[in-house]
Amino acid sequence: MNLLDRYIVGSVLKGVLVVVLVLLGIVSFVEFVGQIDDVGTAQYRFDDAITYVAFRLPRLTFLLLPVAALLGALLSLGNLAVHHELVVMSVSGVSRLRLLGAVSIAGLILTTIMAMLGDSFAPSLDAYGRQMRAEAMLDTNGLASARAIWLKEGDNIFSFRRAPGALGFGSVYLFEFDKDGLLSQMARADSAEIDSTNSWLLANYSETRFMGDHVLASTERATVKNYDLTPELLGLSEVRHDLLSTENLKRYVAYLQQNDLDANRYLTAYWARMADIVSALLMTILALPFASRGLRSAGAGARLIVGLVIGLGYYVGTRVLAGGVEVFELDPFVVAWVPSLILLIVTVIALSRVR
Repeated sequence: MNLLDRYIVGSVLKGVLVVVLVLLGIVSFVEFVGQIDDVGTAQYRFDDAITYVAFRLPRLTFLLLPVAALLGALLSLGNLAVHHELVVMSVSGVSRLRLLGAVSIAGLILTTIMAMLGDSFAPSLDAYGRQMRAEAMLDTNGLASARAIWLKEGDNIFSFRRAPGALGFGSVYLFEFDKDGLLSQMARADSAEIDSTNSWLLANYSETRFMGDHVLASTERATVKNYDLTPELLGLSEVRHDLLSTENLKRYVAYLQQNDLDANRYLTAYWARMADIVSALLMTILALPFASRGLRSAGAGARLIVGLVIGLGYYVGTRVLAGGVEVFELDPFVVAWVPSLILLIVTVIALSRVR
């Protein structure tokens, strides 16, 4: 990458950075104002509200980056066009393909940043912030002792409660069904822990087996059972899909599919996240034809309006289609990628008209 390429890439990234900071400032302020009413509830204080909003910033950045990529690239490339720098580059022999390559490098950098944010950083901090807020506003000891979690693994259905203040789990109920869907066994343990080999250590274990015309009951002070449920899957059981890292979201989809559970919502969220990451590249490239043609002499306001219309159209389209997966039983992969496909077609057509 030579000096000219670095100059174009740097200009685009600086423009995107400015837009991200402005949008984050607006969105985080609105988020903070929304927390003011909750300040004073239980142990939720003013500094907790600030901390909560701070933990939300990486997730908000992930959501805003595709639109910010288009707005920032439009502003940066538009300024280059207004000051005739793009014309000078063209006259000097810089081809349209080379300009496209430089802008694409900036888009790939933004795509990489989005992938890194979505992989772990943003969901983890957002989940931690929400947990911190809940613990400050609610009686977490009473909440933990009252909340049961249900999971399915093969022919087994589990119901368990987390042990307050412990790393293991509280009372666990196991319901096992035969191939005909009839209850064949019911078991209970006062507490459960999972060791390093994913074996379940059950204390005060009692089980009841239904043997056709009679029932067999037994109890044990401690026993070891082997199930496919791992601590990671149990940790995912109460987490929303937008608070899961990309890898955990993928694993949770696989878990649901293996146990014949409805995975459409999470599958849609996974493919939508992949499409959003790719859209950062497409949004950046899309700014080039607009800056080279219709917005060459336009002001910053016109460029912002164009970017907002396209960005909001993409955002609204993705959300509307995502809601149609469950309502109309649409294919999650198709629904998630249709907006990006339309964006790609628009980008290709716009680039083909650049002279």
